Amino acid sequence: MKKPIGAAILIGSTLIWASVIVGSAVVLKGSEYKEAVSRILYYGVILHVMLLNMMLLWTRKKSEFKSGSTIILSALIWGGVMIWTSAVLKGTPFKDEIRNVISAATSVHLLFIWAPIGILAAKSKAQNLKEEKTIPEEKEA
Repeated sequence: MKKPIGAAILIGSTLIWASVIVGSAVVLKGSEYKEAVSRILYYGVILHVMLLNMMLLWTRKKSEFKSGSTIILSALIWGGVMIWTSAVLKGTPFKDEIRNVISAATSVHLLFIWAPIGILAAKSKAQNLKEEKTIPEEKEA
């Protein structure tokens, strides 16, 4: 994946995570749970940024980027954040509101970050296959 595209995806992902942090802070304003949930979300952001950095920006060859693995790891991070915040907020009136904030962000992340990555990866793979087919034909001629 090209670095400018990877950087744009990283920025988009960070904005989505930031919206979750701000949204949860608004919901939990003044409650005793705000710090705990904020800490969970910060860990999620750090893990996610590290994942995106490793998978998008540090790859040297086009063939190194594995979109499927990245999507699965991202889903595990989002799922972990959701489970952890649900455990912290269990039995509180905030649990459903925070779950809605995180679920909405997860959906936006899937649609606007991972769907384009999947499309770009599929196009790149098709282009690589096309290039591989044309190179042997040129050598034969």
